[in-house]
This record gives sequence, structure tokens and C-alpha cells, in this order.
Amino acid sequence: GEQGMDFYGILGVKPDATEEEIKAAYKKAAIQFHPDKNRHQKELAEEKFKEVSTAYAVLSDPVKKRKYDMKGYEGLNEQDLTDIQLDVSSMGTMNSVFAAMFTKLGVLSVKTTVAPSVLDKAESGTAELRPLAFGSPISDRVHKNAAHYYNLAVSKEDIDSGFCVCVRSQSSRFKVLMFEHKDDGTLDLRLQDDSIKETKQNFAGLFFFTFSTYTLGPPPTALQCAEDPESVLFRRLEHLSRRESMRLEPGKYVFAVYGDNFLKASTYTIDALHESDFAETTQNIRKIEDALAQKQNALRAFESSFRQAQKAFENAVQQFQGEMDDLMTKLGEREEMYGALCSNKTKSDAAVNPTKQTRSGQDNTKGSPAKKKGPLQKMFGR
Repeated sequence: GEQGMDFYGILGVKPDATEEEIKAAYKKAAIQFHPDKNRHQKELAEEKFKEVSTAYAVLSDPVKKRKYDMKGYEGLNEQDLTDIQLDVSSMGTMNSVFAAMFTKLGVLSVKTTVAPSVLDKAESGTAELRPLAFGSPISDRVHKNAAHYYNLAVSKEDIDSGFCVCVRSQSSRFKVLMFEHKDDGTLDLRLQDDSIKETKQNFAGLFFFTFSTYTLGPPPTALQCAEDPESVLFRRLEHLSRRESMRLEPGKYVFAVYGDNFLKASTYTIDALHESDFAETTQNIRKIEDALAQKQNALRAFESSFRQAQKAFENAVQQFQGEMDDLMTKLGEREEMYGALCSNKTKSDAAVNPTKQTRSGQDNTKGSPAKKKGPLQKMFGR
């Protein structure tokens, strides 16, 4: 059953496997169990594919992996296990529609994997390579679950001074992939970046600057914010992390734009830029990235104190309401008691003294002899 799931075993790696080993094992297993390649036993393949995707989703995420390493499967919550990557190329039209709808509404953050056909083209050396040069942007349109491959020559000067390959789009989802040429003429996938929706556009890039850059990650979903309004602040930098990079040698590298829309083609512009050509801008990027990394740590510390204060406030509000309810109950009881006292006074007096009598038992009527008045009575006329 799921309780005994061994994610390392599912991917066929050891617990001390590196990030690259985990990624390579996932890529191999995902292709092996892809439903399109196992049509004769599709249900079994889909289940295996889900297991492989879940295992990779956990082991490739530092936070989830730490939970799993410390407490095993039981240490993971439902969100850890449902926030997995999907291969849209294996989904039917209706599932793609639902995935697109949920993502647009912000209910779910659906991540996707690269279709095996795209990786097969690269690994078999049959991908059509287009030329890409620094400072010469190219705009095009790529079909969903397909890719355009661009060949970029990189010199030692380019590497030493820093550069990046950026892709932007007004509304489309996409991925940027980087492949390295192998001696046998095939391509090996090394880096990947998923587009993030910014204020005015979708953006993704692979950076080889002289300083570290960060990937921001998606904002909290509408569902997360509804359950925890403070997520707007505390979850916004939750996925902030250093971008993947690698040491480069002079030569040619292939950068691909992968169409990641659920239902339609992706329009995009790809550009290769030197860090030195935008010196002021890149220095500002460096400053803001460092500031956000510090902000991430500050928010983690602040959230702890905020949650404590929030809990204390909630307890105080609960106590306030309890005290208010108790006070109103007592005031209501007091009012009833005084009301009962006033309404029962006449009856009580009548019950105790139906007729006023003297100590001797005789009626104190007009016919009775008058008592002798004392000095005080004479003074006050009584």
C-alpha cells in the first residue's frame, strides 16, 4: 500500500543519491512507464507513472525530501503528495481542459513535465537546430507539447563576462531547456526553467551570470489564501531558491523553447544577452536578489512570532467573548431577579399580612381605642 511506498526504490536510487542522479533516474523511469508507450497495459502504466512522478516530486523538492528522510511517508501531508508534475501530452482533452481551468482560477498550481517525444528527438540527434546569436532576439510560435531547438555558440569571453538566455511571452506558458552536445551527435538535457507569470508577461531564463540569481516560484493559490489569508505574505517567497546553473566550457549549446500551454500553441521571444551589455540593470538585479534572499529569512523568523501573537490574540478574543457572554448572563439574571422582586412585593405583603392586627389579636380598625401619642409623635403631628 501507499503507507510503505519507498520513493528511492521507485526511482531505483540510493538515499544518498545526488540531485542529478535523481533527475536522471526520473527521466528514465518516466519514459519507461509513459502511458503512450504502454498502451497494452495502460492502467498499470498510469499507476506506475503516477508513482514515479510522486516520488520525483518529493525527492526533487528540498523541503519535502527533508520531511521524507526524517519521518518517512507518514511525515508528508496531502499537499506534499498532490502537488506533483504532470505530463500533459499523456492527458486526454477533458483532463487538459480541467487542468487549464484550475490553473487559471488559481485553485491548483499544475506543473508539467516535458513530453517524451521532445526528449526522444534530442537524445536521438534528430532535433532540427535553429541558429541563435547574442543580441538578436527571435519571435515564433510553438505548438503545445512540442519544442523549437536553438544552437548558440558560446566563447570563453561570453562565459567569463556572464550571459543569459531569456524567453518571454505576453500570455503563453512555456519551458526553457538547455541541452549539451554529446560526442555521438545526440543532445543531453542539463537545465530547465518553467515560465512564471509576472505582472505584464510570462518569463523564464537560464542564467550564467557572474553572480547567483534566484527563481521566485509561483505565488500561493487562491485556495491557499482563502484558507490562510496571511499566505499572501508568508508563502510568497516560500519557493525562492537559487537557479540551477552549471560550469560551461566554450562550445555550442542548444536552448529549446517548449510549448507548455494546456490547449493551444505558445507564442514567445527568445534572446541571448551579455551581462556586460546591461551592467547597471544586472547590478540592480544582483542587489534585489540579495535583498529578497534576506527577506525570505526575515519572513520565516517573523512568521514564527506572528503566529504566536496571532494565537494569543485568538485566545484573547475567545476569552473576551466568554467573559462578555458570562457578564450578559449575570446582568440578565439580575434584571429578572429585580423584576421578580417588584412584581411579587404586593402578593408577598398580602400573604404575610392579610389584615393588620394588634398584638392582642384585635383588629386595628377605626373603632379601636386610639393609642396615646408619645413626645415625638406629638412633635411631628402623628
